[in-house]
Amino acid sequence: MSEAEKKGHPWPLDDELHKLHEIVIHYSIEVQRSSARLQEARPHVSYLALANLQMRAITIHRSIRTLCEAGWTPVTVILIRTLLDIYVNCLGIAIVQEDSEFMAFRFLFAFQLGRVNDTTLPKEVRRRHLAEIEQAILKLPSGDQARATALLSDSTRKNYWFQPEFSSPSELLKRTEGEMPFLYRTFSGSAHGGIVGLSLLDDDPDKPDINPKNHPRTTALAIAGSSRLLLEISFLRDQIEGTQENAGYYFIKDEVFMPMKGKIWREPTEPPAR
Repeated sequence: MSEAEKKGHPWPLDDELHKLHEIVIHYSIEVQRSSARLQEARPHVSYLALANLQMRAITIHRSIRTLCEAGWTPVTVILIRTLLDIYVNCLGIAIVQEDSEFMAFRFLFAFQLGRVNDTTLPKEVRRRHLAEIEQAILKLPSGDQARATALLSDSTRKNYWFQPEFSSPSELLKRTEGEMPFLYRTFSGSAHGGIVGLSLLDDDPDKPDINPKNHPRTTALAIAGSSRLLLEISFLRDQIEGTQENAGYYFIKDEVFMPMKGKIWREPTEPPAR
C-alpha cells in the first residue's frame, strides 16, 4: 500500500494539475467580467443564457476536483458528461451567430414553451407561462420577435430545445473541429449507467470497492478533461459575446494544457503532495 493510501483522503492535486484547474477558472471569470460590462452597455438575451451555462460549468468543474481529492474520481465521469451537454447547449446558442439571441431565448424558455400548450395543465399555469414568454419576447431584437411569437402556436414535442434546427447533440458536435463528437459518445455510457462507461475513470475497474481511494492516473484525466471543457465553454462565450479575452484561451491551451499531455497519459505513479 502506498503512503498516500495509508494516510487516507484527501489526496490533493499536484502543483501542475492545481495550476491547470485554477487558471481555467480565472479565464472563465475574466470572460464573465467582460461580458457583464458589455451587458451593461448593450443588454442582450444571450448574456443571460450563456452566463447561466458558464456558472453551472464552473461549479461542476470545481466539484470534480473536490470529488477527486476525496477519493471519488470514478463518479466524476458523469459530471464530465454533463459538461459536454453544457457545451452542446452553448453551441446551440452560438454556432449561428446571427441567430444567437433567438436561440438563447429558446434555451431560456424551453420549459415554458413546452408547457404553454399542454392542456393537461391548469389554465392559470399556462397563462403564467404565456405571460413570462411574452414579456421575454419584448426583450429580443425586433427581427426575432415575430418568429419567437410563432413558437407559441407550435405544439410539436421535442427531445431537445434546439430542434428542429439541429436534430441532436451529435449533429451540433459534428460542426466543430477536434475530438468533441468522440468524447460525447465515449462519456454517454456513463450517463446511461453502462458498465464500461462508469469505470472509465477508475484506476482499478476490476477491483470493485465502495470506499474512497486514490486514483492518481484517472484523476489527472478527470481534471484535464474538466479543465478543457470549461475552457471551451468559456471560449464559445468569449467568441459569441465579443469579450476579447481570447488571448487567455490560447495561452492556457498552448502553454499550460498541451505541455501536460505526457503527464496526463502517464502510467500510475504516486502524485506529490501540494
